[in-house]
Amino acid sequence: MELELVISDLDGTIVETENYHRLAYNELFKELGLDASWSKQDYAHRLQTMGGNKFREIFSWLNLPENKYEQSKQRLYARKTELYVELITHDLTAGQLCLRPGIERLFKEVQDSGIPIAIGTACVGWAAQKVVQAALGEPFLHSLACLCGGESTPKHKPAPDIYLLVAQKVGVHPESCVVIEDTRHGLQSAKRAGMSCIAIPSEFAAMHDFSEADLVLTDLNSPTPFNLKRLRDLLL
Repeated sequence: MELELVISDLDGTIVETENYHRLAYNELFKELGLDASWSKQDYAHRLQTMGGNKFREIFSWLNLPENKYEQSKQRLYARKTELYVELITHDLTAGQLCLRPGIERLFKEVQDSGIPIAIGTACVGWAAQKVVQAALGEPFLHSLACLCGGESTPKHKPAPDIYLLVAQKVGVHPESCVVIEDTRHGLQSAKRAGMSCIAIPSEFAAMHDFSEADLVLTDLNSPTPFNLKRLRDLLL
């Protein structure tokens, strides 16, 4: 099978962003007047619950009526996302946060060969665009074959929907795609979509089970630089 598309996750894969989500939640708690703060260990545990379901716990702290849950979740998630974008784009622009090793090099090699790159992420689309632009620049953002955010599909990772949608939008078969992921949820999503998947575990996913991955690397530079030839070899 010929490689026709490389799809990358965003959070934890392009940049180690998961801690910024934790910091954004803690800033949200302050704004809400809650006497709560999630440590890295607390947040790693909560990462087992994907997306807005984390807000069930926060909702219980606020002691709001159950019929207000969906409305409150949407409002709180929107504010938390704004805080996340502010924190991470500031540090990326200021040079206080760097890309994960090898990711920019590999992306350039892939695009120089004429193979498109797309992004499929649980992060809401507008926020993902802001982060990608701050991390890799506006030209790279506009060069993407597509970017599908968490609002693009009703089912989130580990369901395959986001990656199947990306392949559909680009017009390629799932079997011709290679996904780069950093969590087990993301790996399961890619494999259930019928795609090959490289796992580069992020800080909060270091202990996840990646046994289903086609390849597991510390990062794209270790132990040696991962290149386009090795990407193509995954589909042989």
